[in-house]
Amino acid sequence: MMTRRDTMWIISILICVIVATVEATVLEQHTVIEFLLQKVAELERNQQECSNYQSKILLELNYVKSKLQDSESRISELEAIVYVNRSDAYTDNLIAPLKDESADKHVGEHGTKVLTEDKFIKQTSERKRIRANKPGNGKREYREIASKHIAFCVTLGYGSGPVHPHEIIHFDTVLLNDGNGFNNQTGIFTCPLSGTYFFSLSLMISPGYVTAVQLIVNGQVKVNSYAHGYDSYYDQGSISIIVRCEAGHNVWMSMRDGSYVYGDSYTSFSGLYLWGDATGSK
Repeated sequence: MMTRRDTMWIISILICVIVATVEATVLEQHTVIEFLLQKVAELERNQQECSNYQSKILLELNYVKSKLQDSESRISELEAIVYVNRSDAYTDNLIAPLKDESADKHVGEHGTKVLTEDKFIKQTSERKRIRANKPGNGKREYREIASKHIAFCVTLGYGSGPVHPHEIIHFDTVLLNDGNGFNNQTGIFTCPLSGTYFFSLSLMISPGYVTAVQLIVNGQVKVNSYAHGYDSYYDQGSISIIVRCEAGHNVWMSMRDGSYVYGDSYTSFSGLYLWGDATGSK
């Protein structure tokens, strides 16, 4: 028969066992919590490193994109210059024989230099051939071009977008292109005929932006336009110019300062052939 003392002893042992079990459980949970906290800190460090690496990659991508856009703009300008040089070389090669023949004159009566009838007919035929084969997208019939109106009107069809300084503005929506002088892939208008042209530009920018553009004819800046959007107000600038151009001259709009142009057909570029020179009208 168990005595009161034996009962108390058993109870004490049970209490010790329970306390030891609870302490072991608490210690185990504490160890688990410390492990989880370490993993959380490690994940936070990894996330921060990934974020920093991602920011670095984005900066490098933006830099590469900027360089690529600058290169594309420079390539467009060089293509325009090469086109003009090829046009000039083509014309020079055709005219060179005429210069040689002009020097091969003989002296007639009263010491006057005249061409023989045969050479005069040959030279006249050569001049007609030069007029009939103007350089461009293949050979064009000069009389066919002269009989048509030359005019174009293009707009920016997309929404607001960044444009870098000295970059050619590429108008993507063609409303009119009589004479096929405007190339919407390059944003450049090539004059089919020598003569006097009228060009105009309407430029809109968003609030808070300042933008300046310039009209360039064959590599030379002719006029500038400026727009400044104050607070919550849009602003619009415009250019109008009448200028004489030679056949093959290239005309385009380029950014001078600023970085933003508003599209949605609020920005437009147009040109019109007014009249030709003495030779172009024949």
